[in-house]
Parts: sequence; C-alpha cells; structure tokens
Amino acid sequence: MRKINLVKIALSLSGLVLSANLAIGQTASDVIKAKFPETTGELAITSNTTYNNALKTKYRGLYDKMSVGLSEIEKFEFGGAEADILEVFDIKTLKDMQRAGALGDLKSELRSEQHKIATLMREEKYGADSANCIRQLSMFTEYTRQSNYADAYPSWSLLFNDFPKCSQNIYTSGVTIVKWKMQQAKEAKERELWVDTLMMVYDQRIKYFAKSSKKYGEDYLLGRKGVDLLRYRKQPLEEPYNILMKAVDMGKTNTENAVLQTAFQSVIGMYDADKVDASVVVDRYLQFCDILAAKKTQASNEIANAANDKAKKDAETELNTANQVQGAIDQMFSTSKAAECESLNHAFASRFKANPNDLALAEKIVKIFDYKGCTDYQVYEDATAKLVAAKPSELSCYNFAKMLEKKGKEDEALNYYEQAVKYSSTDTLKAIYNYSIAKIYKNKNQVSTARTYARKAIEQKSNYGLPYILIAVMYSSNPVGEDSFERSKTYWLVIDKLQKAKSVDPSVATEAQQLINRFSGSCPKKEEAFMHSITQGSTVTIGGWIGESTTARF
Repeated sequence: MRKINLVKIALSLSGLVLSANLAIGQTASDVIKAKFPETTGELAITSNTTYNNALKTKYRGLYDKMSVGLSEIEKFEFGGAEADILEVFDIKTLKDMQRAGALGDLKSELRSEQHKIATLMREEKYGADSANCIRQLSMFTEYTRQSNYADAYPSWSLLFNDFPKCSQNIYTSGVTIVKWKMQQAKEAKERELWVDTLMMVYDQRIKYFAKSSKKYGEDYLLGRKGVDLLRYRKQPLEEPYNILMKAVDMGKTNTENAVLQTAFQSVIGMYDADKVDASVVVDRYLQFCDILAAKKTQASNEIANAANDKAKKDAETELNTANQVQGAIDQMFSTSKAAECESLNHAFASRFKANPNDLALAEKIVKIFDYKGCTDYQVYEDATAKLVAAKPSELSCYNFAKMLEKKGKEDEALNYYEQAVKYSSTDTLKAIYNYSIAKIYKNKNQVSTARTYARKAIEQKSNYGLPYILIAVMYSSNPVGEDSFERSKTYWLVIDKLQKAKSVDPSVATEAQQLINRFSGSCPKKEEAFMHSITQGSTVTIGGWIGESTTARF
C-alpha cells in the first residue's frame, strides 16, 4: 500500500514539473506571435521588407496595440493589472512569463518589434506613432526655445531616429544641440563621435528636405557641412575639400560667402599637402573670383533697386561681405607658392586674351602680378594698358610708364609719364614724374630737353636732389668748349649742381659727394686758369647748350 502511495506522489510531482516546464517552455517570441499574429502574417518585417504605403493604417494600429501591451506588462509588474482591464494580454500568460523570469524578454522583444515598424515607417512624416511624434516635437521645440539643450536632447534623438521627416527644425536646431554635446565631451574620442553625428544631421537633412527647399538645398547644406567638418576635423583634408568643392560647383553664385572663403582655404591646404597641383589652385581661384564678381554685381543692383531700407541694408551687408571675402581669397592666393609667375602667366594669358575688355580681370592681373613681381609678362603689359586706357589715372599712368621704360619702350613711356603729370594734383608727385621724363630724354641724348624737365621737377619740389644730380651728370658728359681747358670749366658748374643737391636733399648726399670726388679733378688748374686771365672768385660763363655762369675756385 505504501509503495502504491509513493508511486502516486511521484506521478503527482512529475505532473507539476511537467506543467512548470510547459510554462517555462513558452518563450517571449511565442507569446508575441500568439498575441500579435500580424507580425508573422501581412505585417511581417524582415531585412527585405519594403514599405507599403497602403498598409500604413494597419502598421500604426499594430504599433499602438504593442504600446498598449507594453503598458499592461509594466502595470502587471507593479501589481496594477487586473484581468478585466487587460486588452492585449491575459493574466495567466503574464504570470507564466513572470514565473519563468521572461517578462523582461517580453518587453524587449515587443520594443524590438515596435522599432522595426518605426524604422520601416521613417518615410512617413509622423512615423508609426503620430501622437508621440507630435508630443516629442512640442517638448523639443519648447526646450530649444529656452536653449535648454540638455532636456531637448532626448526628444531630439527620438525624433531624429524615428521621425526624421516630421520637421526641418530637427536639423536646424539639431546642429546646435550636437555642437553643444560636442562641447560637453571631455574626451577627444567622444568629441570625434559627435562630429560623426553632426555629419549625419547634415546628410539626413539633405535626404529628406533638400529637394523641397529653394533656399536651403543640397548645395547650401553641403557648404555648411564642409565648413563644420573642416572646423572640427581637419584631417584627412580630402573629405571636407571634396564636400566644399561640390557645394561650390553646385551652388555657384548661391554659395555663401563664408563657404567660399573656407573652400578656398581647403584648396590651399590641399596644395600645401601635395594633394593638388598649382593649376588646380589657379583654376579654383579664377572660379571663385567669377562667383564673387557676380555676387557683387547682384548686390549692387539690389542696392540700387531696394524697395525699402531693410532691403538696401541687407544688400549693402552682402556687398561688404563679398568684398571682404574677395580680399581674403586674394591674399591667400597671392601668398601661396602656387601663384608663381609661370603658373600665373599660363592661367591668365589665355583668359585675358578671351576677355580683353574685362576690366575686373585686368585689375586682378595687375594686382597679382605686381604683388608677385611678375611684371615682365606680356599679359601684364596688356592688362595694364587696358586699365590705363579705360580708367586713366595718375598712378595707373605712372606705373604703366615705369613698366614700358623698363622694357625699353621709352617713347611710349614718355607719353604715359606726361599723362601722369596731367592727372597729378600735387607738385611733389609732378616733380617725380617730370624727373622720370628727364631721365628718358637724357638716355636719348636729348640733353637740353632733359634739363628742361629736370628744372621743372626742381621748381615743383625745391628739396629734390636727384634732378640736380642728373643735370650735373649731363653737363659732365657734354661739356662746352673748343679745347680741353674750355671744356674743363664746365666741371665747376658740375660741382655747383652736386653741392646744391647735397644742400637741399640729405638723402642724396652720399651719391653727390662721390660724384664731387670723381669730377673735382677735372676742374681747371690754378696755373692754367691764370694763363687765361681767370683768378679765384672770377665769374665764368659756360656757353653753348648749357648757358650758365659759375665761379672759379682752386
């Protein structure tokens, strides 16, 4: 009898174990399949599933049902779930999962299924859960309005990942939030991860909003992305360089001025790193100059036609900024080793030949070639000639005359020196120009005409020593007299001019004294002068082309 009772007890225990094993054997996946049969049927999501807009309502219904299920699990865990209020689960299932220690797994898998739906429905403006989207967007907007980025971040992160099309503000404010997070990061590795996130913000905005925005299209966003990437991650340089070049090529005159400046900075960086050659630098420089020229023209037109003060002020700001950026780019280019004379000549000669009436280009050529000392090239001469013809001025005529004189084109140089005198408003500068004219006539051995211009220079600038020295040198080279003694008297006059140069202009004193030392020995000797009735202090007249008097001294 006892044996029979033991058998019954064993069978009873075996049944309990079997019952427990059956409960434990029901996994979280089994429960989800049972309670949400859609997940294995029409609404099943696999790696190959593509979104079907016709099923939108059903997916949202399933998502909501899962949200209810998650709420029921949480209430059950805290003892608040009653059988009569459960809609998705039943008490027995939840208790069985609890005994098996699988409630956590059930919640995790349920959230995973929800995430699949949310990911699949990212293309919908309000995603899989429109109510939550709107709620999170409201909180995000309020926190960012207060610049409370710490509290804004959780809502932003959810919106960015699950509801990327709900609002463009996710991205405009998202850049600010991510940069704030980057500043809070204490480790370089963490900051690098935030740079990656920042780039994702730009990429996702391009994907979802670039095509629908006239002002903030792909070119605009790429420009901002490239600027930030170069700011926060300078190496490898190729990545921001490629992004910025694409932005400029796409945007052209719509490219922001700051983007143009940063983009050219990346060009110079690539050249310095031997990643591009000089021709790329020159080509990009010319491209950027064309863009800025067009932007400045547009801004000038807007100033002239402004409907109100605000529009005029905005256009003036744009024009000023464009001018500043042009100056910065000019400086970067001019100081770059890529702007060597041969490279400049190769780039600008054909361009100016194709556009000979482009005064802006001519000004750029003259400015850059002057700065780099590349004034021996024909394109420089042609560009300068074009500027002088179109916009004659004192300085342009003088500079052009100097260049022509240097090239041995003295007759042409004389004409432009004369024009410089004509346009000059100060006697001091007129004196300099007339002295330059005098030198050319002296080189042409037209000494009388040369002296006329040298005297003009002295009249215009009384403390100008060089014209006196020029006259002295011409007298020494062309003395007057039929014999050597008569000609030697000219050197008294030569010394007079050199002494005068020393007395009025200390800057030429050394040169004048050297010439005095050189020519003093050519003056008449006392004995020989006595034979010609010339004594100390006698007035001596030098005739011929010179026609001046001097005083004898020994």
